[in-house]
Amino acid sequence: MKTNKSISKKITTTILIICFSALLITGIIIGTTVSERFKDNKKQILNETALSVSNKAEVFFEKYITVVEQMAHDKNLQDFMINADGYLTLPITEGFEIATATTDAIQKADSEIILTAYIAEGDYYLASPTVYTESEYDVISKEYYKAVTENKVCITNPYVDAITGEIIITISAPVNVDDEIIGLTAVDIAIDKLIKMVGEYELGDTGYFTLLAKNNVIIAHKDKDNVLKKIDKINLSDNIVQSVINKDMSVVEFTYNYDRFIGNSVEIGDTGWQIMSSLPREEFMLNTNQLVSIITAVFVILLVVLIGVIYVAINKMTKPIKDITNITNKLAEGELDVDININSNDEIGVLANSIGKLTERLKLYIIYIEESVGVIDKMAEGYLNTELKNDYEGEFAKLKSSLLNMSNTLKYAIGKIQDSSNSINMNAEQVSTGAQTLAQGTTEQASAIEELSAEINEIYTTIVNNAEYAENAGSKAMQASKEVEHGNRQMRDMLSAMDEISNSSSEIGKIIKVIDDIAFQTNILALNAAVEAARAGAAGKGFAVVADEVRNLAGKSAEAAKQTTALIENSINAINKGTTLAGEAGKSLAGIVNKTNETNELINEIVKASSQQTISVNQIRSGIEQISSVVQENAATAEASAANSEELSAQVLILNDLVKQFTL
Repeated sequence: MKTNKSISKKITTTILIICFSALLITGIIIGTTVSERFKDNKKQILNETALSVSNKAEVFFEKYITVVEQMAHDKNLQDFMINADGYLTLPITEGFEIATATTDAIQKADSEIILTAYIAEGDYYLASPTVYTESEYDVISKEYYKAVTENKVCITNPYVDAITGEIIITISAPVNVDDEIIGLTAVDIAIDKLIKMVGEYELGDTGYFTLLAKNNVIIAHKDKDNVLKKIDKINLSDNIVQSVINKDMSVVEFTYNYDRFIGNSVEIGDTGWQIMSSLPREEFMLNTNQLVSIITAVFVILLVVLIGVIYVAINKMTKPIKDITNITNKLAEGELDVDININSNDEIGVLANSIGKLTERLKLYIIYIEESVGVIDKMAEGYLNTELKNDYEGEFAKLKSSLLNMSNTLKYAIGKIQDSSNSINMNAEQVSTGAQTLAQGTTEQASAIEELSAEINEIYTTIVNNAEYAENAGSKAMQASKEVEHGNRQMRDMLSAMDEISNSSSEIGKIIKVIDDIAFQTNILALNAAVEAARAGAAGKGFAVVADEVRNLAGKSAEAAKQTTALIENSINAINKGTTLAGEAGKSLAGIVNKTNETNELINEIVKASSQQTISVNQIRSGIEQISSVVQENAATAEASAANSEELSAQVLILNDLVKQFTL
């Protein structure tokens, strides 16, 4: 059985869910908002602290940048550098003593930080305490020489001093005189004080700051092993490394040696150096976590108090409902003698009064139900003449009217059923006879249609074969047409070649004519030579023999030219005759091509007609198959109708026996 839940539990559960959800959402919103505010404030404090350290470091750098710039503007140092002519003349250059005194004074003024103050040019330097180059010195290769090449203050990368072993840097500035750079001034400073200042600056309880040079080399770090290493070589997560490289001041969460930190990087003025802050995430989130714990505790306490208050209030409000539930359960069990003693002015009191009226009405309804059941039992036994003695009220008046209508309707309907069953019995016999006749005729039609379908299938097969034969014939005709066209093209090529031969023969004839003319002229020249040889007498005998031989050769050449001319004329005549015959053959081939194409077109038309016939016959075959299917279904339906008619006659007899049981 299904367990029922009390309304007090439902109301309590619903209210608790709503209140819990409201408190939970409120707590989440408040906790999230306050947590984000705490985080933002903490990030702002962290950023401002980093900026404060950066400002202190910037002041440190600016102090010594100012010292270098003041040296660059010192008139005595400028005059000395103008007068100096290389390292060979430094001690004898005018102003040497003043220059050394000036650099010594600058170094001694802050000797704890400034290790050396000096001036330099391309091949020399002069430093305190009074040290200068006595041989050529390559100043240009030094990093601090950028002050000259870039015409601005230069801060070098940190390096370890060879003498003291301390980490130092060089700050240099260009010396400009009349818009011309004549050298530089510089100081080597120890940054221990700066490192100490950064290391001692507090960031919360466990946080720390890291000092980075402009090439992202670590100068100060809580772990001494990381000093002079690059930022990307100490197991930092990539996001903080990229933040340092891109000089992004945003506060981010990162890892160092797999521990989680919150921090950012801040530039130190225009030096290119940076201060990186690192605060452990546990300390960063400490206040936020405490706040979340307080909010959670308050939430739990409120929820417990709310549960107790709601439970007591709902139990008090739902007690009358429990009393009413007990009364309705008794009514449901048939116990109508119940007392309803509930004094309430709200909806529960109205409900109690309604239940009292309902009880009185139920007692009256029992009388109506007993009489109605008796009438229905008589109608079930076949007695349709009924009578109701009580005056029914309310919805039961509809029951009385319905019972009387049902009695009258049944009497009328059963009388009509008797008349109809007799009529159906006679018609069923006629339908059975007609259905048997229809079934026999339909069977004969189905047999005839099957024979017609077989004939159509044979015609369809013949047409399909004819279409295939016509398509093959068309393919063969197409191939023959292509072969004839190929022969026609070859015939045209042969005619073109014969024309070229005829043209070449004509050109050869011209050449032979030239040879004949040469032979004629040679003969004349030989004759003249013979005459001249005869005039010369004995001295010309040899020339006469040569002339005679030349004349003989000219005669032979003329004879050969005549024979060649005759042969070429015969060839030209033969070529002309061949050209005429080839032209006629070409015309015949062209005619064959046209006739072949016409034949191919006719075969294609036959193929198309055969395809159309195939489609038409296929449609006829499909139609006959559909007709055959319908006829077979009609035959089956007719046989079923005959069987149903016989069954109907039997059912009518049963129906008549049933109707006789009623008293109308």
